[in-house]
Amino acid sequence: PSGLELGQTYQWRVDQVGSGGAVSGHVWTFTTAQYRDVDGFESLTSDTEIQGIWPHNIGAEFQYVFLATDSAGVKSMQLDVQNQYEPFFTEATRTLDGPQDWSTLGVETLSLSFVGRDDNSEHPLYVKLEDAAGQSLKVEHPFTYACQSKFWRQWDIALDEFTAAGVDLTSVAKITIGMGSGEPSGQPMDDDR
Repeated sequence: PSGLELGQTYQWRVDQVGSGGAVSGHVWTFTTAQYRDVDGFESLTSDTEIQGIWPHNIGAEFQYVFLATDSAGVKSMQLDVQNQYEPFFTEATRTLDGPQDWSTLGVETLSLSFVGRDDNSEHPLYVKLEDAAGQSLKVEHPFTYACQSKFWRQWDIALDEFTAAGVDLTSVAKITIGMGSGEPSGQPMDDDR
């Protein structure tokens, strides 16, 4: 059924009506998911597939986007960066199949789960949303050392931040995940992180 809200419990019942009257059926319940998945990497099978969906900004001769699978079989996007070279930032952008309405279903927060490496140089980590009219906002993680986290972290961004900047959440067209500031990162040359 359409029009259901996220994180809500619904009940339904089927009654049988016959010549002898009505017989009430069992009451069934279900709870909708707490979230709406923007990109489920579980269906992807190769680096080539994720590179086609999440192209990066550096150029065709290099690859910085990979499909990662952990020991439990959970898949994610691996974004490598070399921000010691121009343009001093690395992005992967997903252009959605058509503008999506993120204002429905009571969604209030965009969550990004990430893990880094403790030997990374500090880089700003950011997420950018762009609507179908080209209005966008880039939100940076509050800590430039977030990319050094050895453990998975969840970063929650209030969708109000995007609407306050004029991004139309009824027509989200692109989502970008990036690292870097546009200035040299201080990362040693020829060091992939």
